This record gives sequence, C-alpha cells and structure tokens, in this order.
Amino acid sequence: MKPKTFMSFVVQLIVLRYQYGEGHEADPGYGRKWLHFIDEGGQRHIMNFSSIPEVFHSLTLGHTILRLYTRNNKNTAERLKLPRTGDLFIKSRYFNAANDVKIITHGWFSSNNASWLEDMKDAFLQDIDLNVITVDWSSLAQNILYPASALATRHVGKKVARLINALKRSYSIKSDMVHLIGHSLGAHVMGYAGSYTQDDPVFRITGLDPARPLFEVPKLPDKYILDKSDAVFVDVIHTDAGVLGFSSNCGHVDFFPNGGKPIQPGCTGNIVEQEACSHGRSCDLFVESISYASTDNGFTSRLCESWDQYINGLCKDAPEAKMGYPVSPTVRGTYYLYTSNQTKYSVD
Repeated sequence: MKPKTFMSFVVQLIVLRYQYGEGHEADPGYGRKWLHFIDEGGQRHIMNFSSIPEVFHSLTLGHTILRLYTRNNKNTAERLKLPRTGDLFIKSRYFNAANDVKIITHGWFSSNNASWLEDMKDAFLQDIDLNVITVDWSSLAQNILYPASALATRHVGKKVARLINALKRSYSIKSDMVHLIGHSLGAHVMGYAGSYTQDDPVFRITGLDPARPLFEVPKLPDKYILDKSDAVFVDVIHTDAGVLGFSSNCGHVDFFPNGGKPIQPGCTGNIVEQEACSHGRSCDLFVESISYASTDNGFTSRLCESWDQYINGLCKDAPEAKMGYPVSPTVRGTYYLYTSNQTKYSVD
C-alpha cells in the first residue's frame, strides 16, 4: 500500500471510530456479537457475547453481600449472613416480620452503590414501612468478561432463594410478602431466585430492562431467563429493547415506554451513551412510580398490539394500566405510554 493511500485509510478508520464508537454500527456484528457498554461511572467496556459456552453452569468466584435497610436503619445497613448448611435460620436486629420484603439487585459492572438503587431504597422507606434488602454481587458482576457475569446470575439467584427460604423459616413470612426487583442482568438473577422457590413461589418479580446479550441473543431456553413462570406476577419495563435490553415480552405484563427502544427522551450524547442512558431509564421510571402508589397520578399506559398502533391513536379506548410499582397484579398483556424527557417523567 502506498504511503498516501495508507494515510487515507488511517484517516477514514479514525473517522469511523470517532463517529461510531470504535466500530459500532460500521461493524455488522454490533448488537449480534458484541456491544459497547457504559457503566454507571462513565467507563466504556466491550460486551462480547459472540457465543454461548458449551456448559451453562454457575461461576462462583466472588461474594454476594446482603444488606438490610428498614425505617430504623435507613442509612446504616445491617449485613445479613446466610445460614450455613444445617443451620436454617437467619438472625437480624432490624428485620420486622410484620412488614413486606423488597429485594433489589443491580446488573453488569454495577454495585450496591448505584445511584438508582440508593434512590429506590430511599423511596420505598420514605413512603412505606418495609424491609428492603439489597443484593450486592459486584465482585461477580464487575468482570470484564461479560459471559462470566452472565453465567454467575444463576449462582446469585440461588443465594437470593436461600435468603428467602431462611426468612420464611426464621420469621414466618409468607411468599406473598416478597417482591424481587432487578435491573439488566439483575432481572435474570431474580428470575433464577423465583425459579428456585417454585414450591412456594414469590408473589412478584419486577424486571427492569432485562439483559438481552447471552439471554435473548443468542436465545436461551426459558428456564435460563426471567419469564412469567418465575413468580405469581411478573412485570417488566423495557427501555432499551433490542440493544442492551430484551426486545420480546417476558412477563405477565410488559411495558414499553416511548416504544421501549432507544433512544429514550432526554438521553443525549453519542449513540453508545444514549443506549446506556436508555437502559438505565427503566430504573428511573420505577423509582418515580413508587411515589404514585397512593395517588391517582402515575404512568398511565394502554393495552395495544404495537407502538405504531399506539402512536396512531388506535388504542385510545383500550384498557389502561399503571406502569411501575402501583401496577395491578391482575394486568396482562403489552402496554405502551409516553414519558417526558426529564424527571418528573410522568406526563399524567
């Protein structure tokens, strides 16, 4: 290659990398074999999911930390220790057996310190007297090899199931008091937790933009993904469908704000930043929805066959449902709605 031709090639390559984010849409494998991912600290990572490992088993080289928050210890967590084999009970200073239990977890390259997770815990305790338990599996989730973290969701899900069973034995709580909430890979963690408690299923699982890579692409059997068999009621919010999040329905009810796909209103920056923002928007919407639990306001959505039908006004007489925390457990189907581009996101 002549020097002039070579320099022209380098310039074109630099332009492509600048425009698309190191290959992005210029690479036909983007979205099918790999993705760019921006974590909550603003760091960019390559999410390679070009193949499913031959053996889909748990990877356990890490710890799962359980932290309990109540109105009596809102800002200082109580560390819960899972019982060892043979010891079926769990001890807590603050757990209140009369109150419902919310168990929350994060996704890839995240942790217990995620701002949305803190906001959700605070919003719950502000409005409701609850036991809020956060599941920190960051030592497994913060693995540069995305498949390792994806495979670890099964292991973490088993830990959450053990926690639920220990709480039942120790405090006689009922399964209808338990609500599991997970974002991205964390949604599948909670799906596994639900599947491991099927003898006495938990009442509700909320999936916040469940992770697509290595679950929907390549497609895994239903037993490996969050689906409506994992709890009495499964509700899902899709905000980055078809990229970082699931594009197909996986709950009893699936909500698709603004069509469910990127780019969500208010998400700015380059395309990778917009996708990451859209992926996290599901958490923001759910946190805001907690404040609408005792009001007539909130994220009103309508049952509809498609986003196109919704935006063309063909579903204006269809049944309504509130998206997020206040959703009725009897709601079924696919719902659409508009949100605004900044908090407050509800347009009601």
